[in-house]
Amino acid sequence: MRLKKCTRGISSSNTGEMVNDVYLPREIVIDILTRLPAKVVGQCKCICKHWRALIEDPTFAELHHNRAKCRPDSCYLVISLSPAVTFDKIDFFSVGYEGGSAQHLFTFPTQEKGWYHIKQSVNGLICGYLLKPRTIFIVNPTTKEVVTLPQSSMPRGDSFFFTHPRLSFGFDPSTKQYKVFNVSPNLHPSAKTKFAEYCYYQYEIFTLGTHSWRKIDVVPPSPHFPFGTGGICVNGVIYWRSTSTKPSATIDKEVIVAFDLKEERFRVIPLPDGPSAMPCLRELGGHLAACEDFPEDVPEELWILEDYENWVWVKVIITPPCNFVFADYIHTNGAIQTGEILLHSPPTVLCFSPSLFDICYYDRKKNSMRRIGITGLPLSEFMGPGRHGELGKIRVSDCVENLFSLRGI
Repeated sequence: MRLKKCTRGISSSNTGEMVNDVYLPREIVIDILTRLPAKVVGQCKCICKHWRALIEDPTFAELHHNRAKCRPDSCYLVISLSPAVTFDKIDFFSVGYEGGSAQHLFTFPTQEKGWYHIKQSVNGLICGYLLKPRTIFIVNPTTKEVVTLPQSSMPRGDSFFFTHPRLSFGFDPSTKQYKVFNVSPNLHPSAKTKFAEYCYYQYEIFTLGTHSWRKIDVVPPSPHFPFGTGGICVNGVIYWRSTSTKPSATIDKEVIVAFDLKEERFRVIPLPDGPSAMPCLRELGGHLAACEDFPEDVPEELWILEDYENWVWVKVIITPPCNFVFADYIHTNGAIQTGEILLHSPPTVLCFSPSLFDICYYDRKKNSMRRIGITGLPLSEFMGPGRHGELGKIRVSDCVENLFSLRGI
């Protein structure tokens, strides 16, 4: 198939006259464009309307994203930062894997003292949640697009347990669709208290591009299942850490609850002794991992699910070198595209280093750790007045260029 006449011809450098027309097959144009950085591809939209339509096609965005994973210059970190005291905005910054000066992407305004949470980054897209006003938003750092989703129609209570978000963001590889999974707790009509054990759950899904929430009827994983906020999507399945409580059981068992985005069904997976002691889940290079969010000491212990068929977990110990000094703890934040584990200290470390934000990578194969330095962040806003004043909120996400457009969602 040939493109319509839109590719400019080759002209003489002296006269500027057309020497001959050049027509490139569509396959060659796609092959060339998918090898270019997203910024350059965006500029190519101006060449003609046919190239614009090609670049804005979701299929092209997927091809470009898959190639971007293999290009170090197309992978980067996104840092979301909110100021102390006011919490009236979320600033998004990007920086390359090797650090350096952070570049401001955009600002997302929030109400004063607006509580929010940034969810897992999925294929370079980031999902977030504001409590007041209750808002779910999706961010594409590559295209600098932000979109808010329609309000859910499911009822919610007024206590923290019922207003606290139970959202998970994922990608269904079978349909190439991005989905937001929402769990809404509700009190039984006969309940006289607001405790979790007297509630039941309703479920709904928002598929990007459908413009509305869809309620789903699924069998819950257990009579009492305290959904948390830490759902992690790995290969089209969302996982939560939980406790299985059955009426006949005398001892609660630590489990993982999984929800398949394709089949839209739950299943419960028992945990062995090692991972069962780890309260948090992470995605590490396409594998599910269990860890402590803020370990009491270092070295940090990780359990990685290496064999999904036989549910074989592998223990990994992260031991910082002697010359690495952390103020309090190290926080496992997933993995970057090189396979290295992304680590950073909790925000309290910024009080001791107000001009530099440190991030570390741990290489499992080499058993080595390296540190990068990031400058250009407005850490004075983050820390608030005084050396030990109130801190803002910070989140680090691994991202890969993704031209998936959020317009019209």
